[in-house]
Amino acid sequence: MGRGTSVPRLRLGGVVARGAVYGAGTAVCSSVTALVPRDRDARGDLLEAVAFLGLVAGAVSLLTGLFFWVCCSGEVLRWRDLFRTTGPSEVIAVLAPCLVRVGVLLLVPVPVAALLGRLVG
Repeated sequence: MGRGTSVPRLRLGGVVARGAVYGAGTAVCSSVTALVPRDRDARGDLLEAVAFLGLVAGAVSLLTGLFFWVCCSGEVLRWRDLFRTTGPSEVIAVLAPCLVRVGVLLLVPVPVAALLGRLVG
C-alpha cells in the first residue's frame, strides 16, 4: 500500500468521532420521527425496532470494520483513494473506516431510542 495514495492517513479516533456526530444527528431524527405515529403502541414498537436494529447492525459493522482496520495494520485509505487501489487488500483498507463510521453511527441512537421507548411504552 501507499503507492499513489493521498495523505494524511485516517486515524481511528477521528473516524469514531465523526461517526458519533453523525449518530447524534440520527438520534435527533429518530426522536422526531417517533412523534409521528399517533398510537402509543406504534411509537413504542418503532423505537424498539430502531434500538434493536441499530444495536445489531451497528455492532456487526463496527466489529467488522475494526477487524479490517487491524488487518490493514493501521494503513487505511480514504474513499478518494478507491480508484488508485491495486489489490484486494487495499480495497479492504478503504472499507475499514467506512464500516467503523457506520457502526458508530448506528450505535449512538440506540440508548436514545431505548430510553424513549421506555418513556412512551
